[in-house]
Order: sequence, then structure tokens, then C-alpha cells
Amino acid sequence: MTTTRERSVKGAPREGELVALRKLAEELARKRKERVTTGHLLAAIADRRSVAADLLQERLLDVDVLLKAARVVTDDAPDAIGRAVQRAREFAARSTSPEPSGIHLLYALCQDRTCAAHRAIAQCGTDVAKVRTSALQLATGIAMPRRTMRSSIPISARPLLAPARPPSIPPPATPSAPPAKPVQAKAPAPVLNPAPRPAAPTPRKRHHHPRPHAAPAAPVTPVATANAQSFALDPKAFPLLTQMGTNLTLAAAQGQLDPAIGREAEIERTLDVLAKRHANSACLVGEPGVGKTSIVRGMARRIAAGEHVTSLDDRILVAIDPPVLLAGTGMRGQLAERMQQLLAEVKKSEGRIVLVFEEIHALFGADGGDEGISELKAALASGQVRCIGTSSPKEYRRVIESDGALARRFSVVEVEEPGDDEALAIMENVIPLFEGHHHARYAKEALAASLRWSVRYLPGRALPDKSISVLDLAGARSRRRKLAEVGPEQVAEVVAELAGVPVERLLETDSERMLRFEALLAQRIVGHTDALARIAAVLRRNASGFRTRRPIGSFLLLGPTGVGKTETAKAIAELLFHSENAMTRLDLSEYAEPHAVSRLVGAPPGYVGHEAGGFLTEAVRRRPYQVVLLDEIEKAHRDVLEAFLQVFDDGRLTDGRGRTVDFTNTVILLTSNIGADVARPRPSTRRIGFSPADAAARDDADRREATAYSDAIVAAARSALPPELYNRLDEVMAFAPLTRTDVAEVARRMLAALGAELERTRGIRLDASEDAIAALLDAGGFDPEMGARPMRRTIARLVEAPIAEMLLRQEVRRGDIATVDVEDGAIIVDAVTPS
Repeated sequence: MTTTRERSVKGAPREGELVALRKLAEELARKRKERVTTGHLLAAIADRRSVAADLLQERLLDVDVLLKAARVVTDDAPDAIGRAVQRAREFAARSTSPEPSGIHLLYALCQDRTCAAHRAIAQCGTDVAKVRTSALQLATGIAMPRRTMRSSIPISARPLLAPARPPSIPPPATPSAPPAKPVQAKAPAPVLNPAPRPAAPTPRKRHHHPRPHAAPAAPVTPVATANAQSFALDPKAFPLLTQMGTNLTLAAAQGQLDPAIGREAEIERTLDVLAKRHANSACLVGEPGVGKTSIVRGMARRIAAGEHVTSLDDRILVAIDPPVLLAGTGMRGQLAERMQQLLAEVKKSEGRIVLVFEEIHALFGADGGDEGISELKAALASGQVRCIGTSSPKEYRRVIESDGALARRFSVVEVEEPGDDEALAIMENVIPLFEGHHHARYAKEALAASLRWSVRYLPGRALPDKSISVLDLAGARSRRRKLAEVGPEQVAEVVAELAGVPVERLLETDSERMLRFEALLAQRIVGHTDALARIAAVLRRNASGFRTRRPIGSFLLLGPTGVGKTETAKAIAELLFHSENAMTRLDLSEYAEPHAVSRLVGAPPGYVGHEAGGFLTEAVRRRPYQVVLLDEIEKAHRDVLEAFLQVFDDGRLTDGRGRTVDFTNTVILLTSNIGADVARPRPSTRRIGFSPADAAARDDADRREATAYSDAIVAAARSALPPELYNRLDEVMAFAPLTRTDVAEVARRMLAALGAELERTRGIRLDASEDAIAALLDAGGFDPEMGARPMRRTIARLVEAPIAEMLLRQEVRRGDIATVDVEDGAIIVDAVTPS
């Protein structure tokens, strides 16, 4: 039994190829019970082994794909097939070919926009103009058929799928004759080493729906092919590229590149840029660690696998490190000579080679200089060389965007940091690679902990790089300790070392800490029990999920100096974000002028300091999880205060560069002395001998006075601040002046901290009696107007200074006890050696 292909070939002589194609189209339509159209004629061209069939196959347009498209596109002009055949004969006569062939017919079909064949090619997602141009060049002899390349065949299908049908006849001779004008035919570009032509694969189904941004959980199998040498560079033809560059497409075809997960949208946009006619060089702009290099590797895998890369399926991505390119070019003319040789090799490939430069700004910056780089600029401008570069936003603006002529050569592809869900999907897909390398299994809790802790405690780096790096280091440590599983404990050790956070704090759950938040605050803050409880309630509410697009909490702390407002901010930073350094403090007395708002968000474009950014926006952008302390807000200009309205309302602030900075993970505390001059409550003057009834009455009187004092301060602040700012705050609280009892407790804590420091550094214990604390209060440590600050000075003068003199005289040594007591009404510091 003979096949359709054999009957068509045997039943028609060579000079009647157009007639044979027409009969084959009719037979294909009759078998499928369809009305014959030019779409079936196009499928007949793809069904015969010829130059035209090779051209269609390079673009994944085989007979099955075209027949499916022909079923969809059925409307055709009357006698469209006859007119297409006639145009093909006329075109063959003009090109002085001995006889018309399938390549002439393909060109004629691509010229007629009204025929079904033209619409069928477009339906398959192929650029009809490029097919028409290639057919014209092959028919006139301007270009020679590439018999040995065939790199457009999906590589992933070669070792996995059986051939659709074996070739039944040898490939015919090239049907083109010398053109009217003598044109020297170009030999095939020496891009690759000769490789045997593979059998035709089963056609790949073409899907044109958008790809999801997040990758599935299953790991992607690395690309591997038996025809990887189709992407290999000949070292004799391309000596500089093979010496200095890394062939990414060949590495992908050989299964040496890890898959790129969750970056399908960026890969698609970069492939679109490479397929453009103008400005077809791409620059991936993103912060370090967001995955720019992974996107380039993902492109190499897509090209090697032939997945939705029509017109780019034979590209070879060659990565060149700019420092390697610039190395050894100190002498004048060396860089220009090397660049000329590099560009000559790229042009020799006739568009197949695409250069990849990581940190491309290093080429065009001060290190690159003008010599030789102008050659690259000219090549990019002419479109003869395509390249993919990566850069950070700051360096791109400084080097490339500032040069208007250079910026026009690139199409920017923004690479943003993935969200938490996308980063977790990326981590789940790369974990099998780490498990195979470290011979250890990763618990799901370890992945979630790595993501959560790296986001909170490693703000200077970007996802997914920082969380993946933590998992990699935890796996290496587990393997060294011969552990079979990587859990949250191992991840906590790594993050604690990188961020300087105690491991115990990391392993403590947020719910446990938030439930006892006011008690933890009270361990550091003396008094103000009601205010601390209100702060804890707001923070618990937001931690449990009842929050909008606003900061975690915004509080206005009122009261005189020295009552603990700033200390409360430090305590919240330590408890909520595990470090006192997780705080940005602004003294708003320095922002009394209206133009001072530019210091917060950055100067507008065109002004000095525009590139530096704003002090507040840059601090929050680098560390999103922190406390923002705004001291003395009553001294700031109204325009500066109004700049915070969108922060309190929407949790965001736009800086001078137009970037939106997220404040939803910050706690904002405002402090003010507004109303501090109102009548203060009298300090308690209880004496020994009062009855319990008298003491209870005095306590009630003190509470009433403190409440009236707080109400007066809050009323003063409400009348002084802009109402639109006041109404956006979560809580407004007044800190009452500290009593003598409060300051005594502050003294005990200060002396305990001093004793801990002495024992840690000198090995000396500190013992202070209660009489000594009372004497410190009487010696100037307690001042109702100044709060706790006088006590710090008093302890420094009466306790720290004598101990320092004793240390210098060597009167107290390691193991001794420094005592603080009272003799004859004076504070005495002495040293005791335990027996």
C-alpha cells in the first residue's frame, strides 16, 4: 500500500510539481471531508520533502498543524487555488527558474492576504511577512537552504517522541537557478558542528493562551537532547566567543541549566523584544537577587526545547562577563581591536548569536571608557548585533538612561521581586535539586520559615535569592552534621547568624509573644500601664489579621520629657522586630521649613540630590519591617506633616523618583510635648503611719489627678494638630509624669544593667542596697519636672565614677563585689572580696 506522499511523487514528473501539489491538496481535503482551500494547498506543500517544506518546518508548521488551521479558516476567494498557482508560475518566470516549485507557490500564498492560507499561517502564530521574505530569498538564490541546522525542531521531543513518519524519498536538488543578476550565494554560516539531520518529530501542539505566572509545584525536568551539537560553536570560526563566552543554549540543550520557575511573563517579554525589528536588544532591570540571570537561563532552555520560540528557535545565547572582556585592554587600541573581533564573529553568524552581558552598565560606565564601546553602540544601533543585558535600577539610570542615544537601543524589561506566594512556589520547585545535592529532605515548615524570616530579618537582599540561599546553607550544615532532614531549627540557626538575632526569638511563635506583649513592654517601661495595654491591643489586632492597607500601628505619645516615650519606641522595635536597630528616628524640629519635605521623600527630578533619594523612603524601602519614630512633631512645618497623610491612610508614600514605598509593615510612633505646660498632678507625699483607709483615699486622688492631666494633654494636642492628621492615628495617649516610686524602680533597673555589664566585662558583681537607691533619689535623681533622666546622671556621678577610679587603682579585681550603700547620709562605694 502506497502512502499519499508516494502516490503524489510517483504520479507526477518533476516539472509538474504545482499540478502534483494541487492534486495532493484535493486528496487531503477529500479524506477529511472538507471543501478544498488554499489552506489544504499549504498543507500539501508541507507534506512534500522540499525547500518550502523545510522552511515551514523551521517554524513548526507541519502538515498536521496546517490541516487543523485549514479546518478553522475555511473562507476562501473564488478560484483562489488557480490564481495562486498562476502567480507562482509568473514569479518563477521572473526569477529565471527552470520550473515553478513549492517555494514559488509558498511565496504566492503569502502575498495574497485574502486567501485562507495566509490566514492559516497567522492563525498558527507565525509572522507571515517573515515567511514570505524567506521564501523570496530561497527562490531567488539570495539565501541557501540550511539542510544541516534544523535547530527549529523541538529538542525536547527528539529523544522522547517517535518520528511521525520516516522520510520516503531523498531530498530533492535545490530547485533554484542563477538569478538574473549574478549574486554570490552565501554558504551556510559556520555556527555549529555538522550533525545528522533528525527524523521529523511528532508535531507539537501550539497553545496561545497566556501562561500562568507562578509555576506548578512539580519540578521541571532539565532539557536534554541527542542533537545538542546543533547549538555548538566552531572554535575555528568563533575563537573569541568560544574562549571568553559561555554557550548558554548549548548548556541548556545538554541539561546543564536549572529551570527558571515563576518567570514565564518576563521570559515571554524578553523573547518578544528579541523578535522585534528595531530596538531588539533587551535590558533586564531589577534589584540584585530577583532572578535576572534565571530569566536568561530560562530563555536558553526555551530556545533549546523549541517551546513557543518561532523565529528565535535557532538563536545561540552566549554569555560574556564584562570584566573578562575588559581585562588586559589597558593599552590604547586593545579594547577596540577586541571589540571589533567580537562583533565580526557575531555578524558572521547572520543573527543567530545573541550576546548576554550581566551587569552591562560596567561596559558603558567609567570602566569601559569610550574606546571600543562606540563599536558596540554602532552595532546595536544598526540592529546587526542583538544583546541581552542585566542591570540594577540605580546603575541603569546612572549609566544607560542618562545616555539618550544608548537608552533607545534597549527595550527595558522590569524584573520585580516576586511576592510571598510566588517565591514559595519557586522554592518548592528548586528544593528537589537541593535535596539531591545535600542528601537531606527539606520539611515544608523549613521552606515557610525561610521565607518568613528572610523577608523580616534580611531586608538588604531580594526574594527569592535570600530565602533560597538560607535553605542552601541550612542544607549544607545539615549534611555536615549527618542530619537526614532540614527543619525550622536548622533554618533558624542560619538566619540568626546572618541577621544577628537570637535563635530563641526566631523559634518563639508570634502568637505567644503577642499575647503577653504588654507584660514584655512592662519589663522595660516603668509605669504607664494603661497606655502600654492600648498599644498592645492595636498590635495584637493587626497581628491576628484584622488589618487593612495601613501601617501595623500608628500612635501619638504625649507627655513631658523623660517619661519614657522614646524608650517605648525602642522596646516595641526590640519586641516586634527583635532589634533596637530596627528603627528609623527623625527629629522633626529639623523639618520646620516647607521645602524640608524633599529630605523625607527625595528631591524632584532636575534638582541636586535627586539620585540619592529621601532619608525616610530609602530607609523603609531597604528595611520594610521597622519602627518609624517621629520626634517633636509640633515643631515640623504643616506641609511636612501632611506628607504623612497617605502613609497613615494607605500605608504608602511616593518618593522623588516616582517609586511607591510600602509602609504597611511598619509601626509609626509620633512624640510631642504639646500640653506639657498644663497643671501637673502633685507628686505623692505619703508618710509612714497613715491608716490603710487614708492610703486608699490618696491612691484614688492620685488616679483622678493623672486622668485629668491626661485628658488636658490630649485636648491640647487635638486642638494643635491638623484634624486630618489627628483622625488618622490609631491611638493618642498621654504619659503622666513619673512618681518617686516609678523613678526608684528605674534606678533599680539601671543599677541591674550596670551590674550585668560589670560582671560580663570585668567579672565583678554589683550590690546596691535599698537605702542607696533612696539616697540616689534624694541626691538629685528624682525631679518631678524632668522624669527619669536626672537619675541616669546621678548614677553616673555617684556610682559609676567611683567604681572607675577603683578599677584604675586596682582596688577591685575579678571576683570581687562592688557594694553601694549609705553611711552617715552619704553614698559609699566599696569593694568586698568573698571569703
